[in-house]
Amino acid sequence: MPYLHVAIASPLKTLFTYFQPDDQECQAQPGFRVLVPFRNKTRVGIVIQTSAVPPSDIDPKKIKPITQVLDRTPVFSLQFLKLLCWLSDYYFAPMGLVCQAALPNRLMDPEIVSAPKPRVEEDQNSFQETAPIQLTAAQESSVREILSAVSPVLLHGITGSGKTEIYLKAMEEVLAQGKQVLFLVPEIALTPQLIGRVAGRLKKEIAVYHSGLTESQRHRYWNKMQRGDIAVVVGTRSALFAPFPKLGLIVVDEEQDSSYKQQEGFYYHARDAAIVRAKLEGALVVLGSATPALESFFNARQGKYHYIRLEERATGALLPQVALIDLRNTPLMADCQTLSLPLKEALEENLARREQSLLLLNRRGFANFLICRECGHTWNCLNCDITLTLHARPARLLCHYCDLTQDVPTECPDCKGIQIKPLGAGTEKLEEDLIRIFPQAVIARLDADTAMSRHHRNKVLQQMHGGQIDILIGTQMIAKGHDFPNVTLVGVVLADAALHMPDFRAAERTFQLLTQVAGRSGRADKPGHVLIQTYHPEHFSFQHALTHDHAQFAESELQHREALLYPPFSRLAQIRFQGPKAEEVEAAAHRMKNYLMQTESSIQLLGPAPAPLTKVRGQYRWLLLMKSPNSKTLQWLLKNAEKQGQKLSAGIQTIVDIDPLQML
Repeated sequence: MPYLHVAIASPLKTLFTYFQPDDQECQAQPGFRVLVPFRNKTRVGIVIQTSAVPPSDIDPKKIKPITQVLDRTPVFSLQFLKLLCWLSDYYFAPMGLVCQAALPNRLMDPEIVSAPKPRVEEDQNSFQETAPIQLTAAQESSVREILSAVSPVLLHGITGSGKTEIYLKAMEEVLAQGKQVLFLVPEIALTPQLIGRVAGRLKKEIAVYHSGLTESQRHRYWNKMQRGDIAVVVGTRSALFAPFPKLGLIVVDEEQDSSYKQQEGFYYHARDAAIVRAKLEGALVVLGSATPALESFFNARQGKYHYIRLEERATGALLPQVALIDLRNTPLMADCQTLSLPLKEALEENLARREQSLLLLNRRGFANFLICRECGHTWNCLNCDITLTLHARPARLLCHYCDLTQDVPTECPDCKGIQIKPLGAGTEKLEEDLIRIFPQAVIARLDADTAMSRHHRNKVLQQMHGGQIDILIGTQMIAKGHDFPNVTLVGVVLADAALHMPDFRAAERTFQLLTQVAGRSGRADKPGHVLIQTYHPEHFSFQHALTHDHAQFAESELQHREALLYPPFSRLAQIRFQGPKAEEVEAAAHRMKNYLMQTESSIQLLGPAPAPLTKVRGQYRWLLLMKSPNSKTLQWLLKNAEKQGQKLSAGIQTIVDIDPLQML
């Protein structure tokens, strides 16, 4: 009688053992789905292992039978199961939750899998065939290096160097071998042009796979990918789990982007997992960026990645000239909280030349917050320890973490004063200023508020490509991946916003954002210009952005990282403690620190301390950061700490984030 060790979607980091009755027709194997009884319910589980004898620590009489084998062929191949096991082990995540993330919800719903399968209409994924572009010598050489590489490839090309054409040519070669291609992008909603380009060039039906799909679409695409009916997937981080049987190439575009890190469920990084998957399945993997993550750049410098550098734009256009506007000496205009006079004049000149401009302000909303000028009172979220952001259309105060909404007050609750004024500025305020200053210009805004509408988002992008918009305002979503030929001016309204975040990666993110948005300028036959407004022009991230010099920035930043033992010179794990009572959360964090200090002396511990966002959605939060020269020490220590978890943090939720990207 075979025993099955089954993963079930639950917070428990264990497999559950069942036996399969002899009278069942199909023998379950690793990778099969089974229906099982679990806590008085019927659940779908994934068979991870089988054995002829039960585990020694379980009474065989207490082992329950499975209810049904749901598959005739496995939903996960043995190689794919190895990837899922690695994800579970490395990211310290329950195997059941990892399996759940890798499958459409329909395949894990016991009511749906037990019901008759309805007939589903097929999607029609059309494409317009496009002719290939003649590659430059540098691009041709890059393709040859990618196809012959025996290690992950880091394709480091300046903005406009033609990385996408290199991806497409490599894809064509891999598809010609009868293999399949996975193309990961950070944000699918802002790349409709890219999707059409991929489909038209490869002359294939492609699956566009992302979190915005309906469950019906996700399930249908998944089935077609597993059968091999679709050979190309373009998608966000969840597309990592595309069930390709003959995977030949994974491309991770904008590999430095933090969107590849999953921040709920289980905290995995799709870029790093893609490298592991490619190794397990014998596939090629390419990481592409104009501003590679320092960890990737360091791995290339150490010889772990094959490094390809593209230093010229494919069109022959020059990189734009960049200038800093020191807001300490050149203040903002008297009637405008967002623009200095030099930036205003540059916009005027661009309008006169009928050329387009981009303005980056990485802060949405009308104003940062409201303040009572008489007593200093500010309006905070009731659930989160942050101020509410003022939005003008419609007029409301909004929490950007829990979406709490309040009416705009007319009176201070403390002093009953009526001198209530907005402070700071967001994209909505910038848009209002520009409409007033340049009434003749066509102005559009693209941020998290406006981009929620697919119709509006696509309309704005189409109008930008068609030259119908004079000035486009936006947050970081306009900074990368776009190719607007007539954009010759980029303005960064306040470059310091990201620099002063409580995060050791703040300088890196600032440099990346500035370099990426600067690269939107001057991509065709007209020269480009970039103006960056800042209160800290002497900072090395700004100085190296002036010359687009990633290598020198990396050298400076790596020296800081090495001195403080931050990645890539260490591995990090962050434990977040959260609960409804502040004193209990604090006590649990300190108990954990004391245990860790007594157990292993080779690691460094920072904290515990209140999280920068101390309270979110009614939960108080404390952070404990662990540093170690290698991940194995962290894994061993965390597993030991988990065994003590009930004693150390009873009643408090603890969340472990391996290789954290957010410190908030």
